[in-house]
Amino acid sequence: MQRQKRIVILGGTRGLGRAMAAEFLMHGAGVFITGRSDESVKAAVSDLSAHGNGHKIGGGAGDVAKSADMDRLAAEATAFLGGIDHWINNAGVNQERGRLIDLEASEMERVISIDLLGPMYGARAAKPALAASGGFLWFMEGHGSDGRLIDGLSLYGTSKRGVAYLWRAIAKEAAGESFKVGALSPGIMVTDFILQNRGKEGEEGWKRSAKLFNILADRPESVAAWLVPRILDARRNGTRIVWLGTGKVLFRFLTAGILRRKVIDE
Repeated sequence: MQRQKRIVILGGTRGLGRAMAAEFLMHGAGVFITGRSDESVKAAVSDLSAHGNGHKIGGGAGDVAKSADMDRLAAEATAFLGGIDHWINNAGVNQERGRLIDLEASEMERVISIDLLGPMYGARAAKPALAASGGFLWFMEGHGSDGRLIDGLSLYGTSKRGVAYLWRAIAKEAAGESFKVGALSPGIMVTDFILQNRGKEGEEGWKRSAKLFNILADRPESVAAWLVPRILDARRNGTRIVWLGTGKVLFRFLTAGILRRKVIDE
């Protein structure tokens, strides 16, 4: 009988992290989620346990930008699950929209510490448990990972460009090790992550953004249902799992006038 997989999801209280936690539970895995506050973690764990079919679900609160918190959460997750098979560095924040050179230093520090240092601290904390299990360390790609530029998102894009280098560098370092490294590219999703800047780009600006989102964006549950089985099936170091690839993007633009997808209000 195959052993139950043991999953840790940073930033698992909402959005894609929450959707992946629910999907992993449906696949019979044990799950440990993290969030910023005890209240958010407890609420998410309570809700997920009601839909978890009796599978193990727990969590802990901490700041991914603090290495001590990451070390503590890794220890808590290992004790709760009895080991870790997949560690997903999903926690992240978006930036206040604006030119990078005009942003406050505190905003630069906030985004880089969570979106770039956070995955570094997570990787360092997770390594012992993953080395023991032969598990997988996952990084989350996003806008900027491929070097593409969008006005107003330069800070966030810089952090994700760094993550793209980071996961490949660690995968190279892990060659010959017992654990493996990979990346997830979930595309654009309708979550607080993109909705937080609504109203900050003007009515016409938001209409343009909403039109694009209705062509390319997806709900977290749809993306999670596609990603999770592929994460569980992954075997090769350096695996990259892409939801919104070039072919899918082209198809959606070509069929936009016919399908008229609606995932967000314009």
